[in-house]
Amino acid sequence: MADDCKILEKEAKNLEKTDPDGSVEGYKKAAKCYNGIDKEKNANACLEKAAKILRDKAKDSENPEDALKIYNKSIELYKQAGKDSEESKVMGEANKKFIENAKSLKAEAKKMEDIDAAEKKLSLASDYAKKGGDEDLGKECWVDSGDHYRDKAAEIDNPREALEVYKHAIQNYKKGNDDETVSKTLKEAAQKFSKKGKDIEKSKKDLVLAIDNYIQAALVFEAANDEDEASALDGQIQELCEFIGIDLDSIKNFLEKKGFSSVSI
Repeated sequence: MADDCKILEKEAKNLEKTDPDGSVEGYKKAAKCYNGIDKEKNANACLEKAAKILRDKAKDSENPEDALKIYNKSIELYKQAGKDSEESKVMGEANKKFIENAKSLKAEAKKMEDIDAAEKKLSLASDYAKKGGDEDLGKECWVDSGDHYRDKAAEIDNPREALEVYKHAIQNYKKGNDDETVSKTLKEAAQKFSKKGKDIEKSKKDLVLAIDNYIQAALVFEAANDEDEASALDGQIQELCEFIGIDLDSIKNFLEKKGFSSVSI
């Protein structure tokens, strides 16, 4: 009977390079055979060899999700062989693979011009980073995506259109727990409205539109908790209302009818 087990073990060894999966199954059969004749040491040695083959296969896998499944199978065999201590080492390898993939995706996304496609890549990178145990890297990925949208918004002249892109950036900054940059981004969006209002006011044309931009700027500054800027704009709004001789509520009603509703954050 022992000879039968040795034959199974030898067959498994011969398959290691050409058919790793077949080799794993062969070692498992050999282990079962050895256990049947109370040769636990030999059985465990076969299980360890099978676990090592799976471990090496997982290292070669490009997809960390697929690798994790293989690593888990390897861990199960190590446990059956009484090598529980290998679990932490194997999981360390699995986590490292997730982190390496996350960093690679993050670097690729940085070079991409299509920010929506980059966002998808960074979302996956963040997921990989968290699965690998690096929460900070996961947050950095979302902040990178926020930067992409923020840069795009900065290039847009129309404050309302820019705000929609800024809001997307803010959404991603929040996922990255970057409250400081959320506030800065809101202020940038507010400054676009404020600048637009000043440009219109300087031209002395359609001061109602200048008021509209100041109103929106004040709302966004309030969302950024910048009460000083919001208060200063309220003062400018009041001065312009007095200059054109129309109260603010009437102007707001007029603007709403024209489709210039207040922005939402």
